[in-house]
Amino acid sequence: MPKYIYQCKICPGHFEIHHGMTENETECPQCESKDFHRVPQIPFLKTSESSKGGKVGDEVKAAIEANKAVLKEAKKEAKRNFYDDS
Repeated sequence: MPKYIYQCKICPGHFEIHHGMTENETECPQCESKDFHRVPQIPFLKTSESSKGGKVGDEVKAAIEANKAVLKEAKKEAKRNFYDDS
């Protein structure tokens, strides 16, 4: 099961919950508040391409750019979901 990280708006700190993708947490396990949100996580993208003898920095830069694109899309999706729920 995937791990999700939630941030409570009432008590300090955060908590991690393992549950299915279609399930939602209903209350904070620390203070039992219902006022919390899931913290977006950056997924790890493993590429199947092998190194072609290039510089390590070039491969790191390419991985950073790929993750930036994923993060940008996740932010757009979160914004759409926020305004759809309002």
